Amino acid sequence: MNQKLTLSIEQSAITRGKHYAKQHGRTLSSVVEDFLLLLDQHDEKQENMPLSSTLCSMVGIGAGPVSEEDHRAHRIARNTL
Repeated sequence: MNQKLTLSIEQSAITRGKHYAKQHGRTLSSVVEDFLLLLDQHDEKQENMPLSSTLCSMVGIGAGPVSEEDHRAHRIARNTL
């Protein structure tokens, strides 16, 4: 059973959410609902929680000593700088 819910969310987040929903042929409500359902799964299996693109870009950079120049080059190579 669907139920109405009023949320207070920053305008920029609403705009980004609406854009994402439109690109994927969905409603903003369905995107929010899916996220909330993921929270329950996160309690059961932490590995199912999606990682942000920033965090994914950092995978592998911690092996051995790394200089600031190495880190910057890594981020430039992944286009995240």
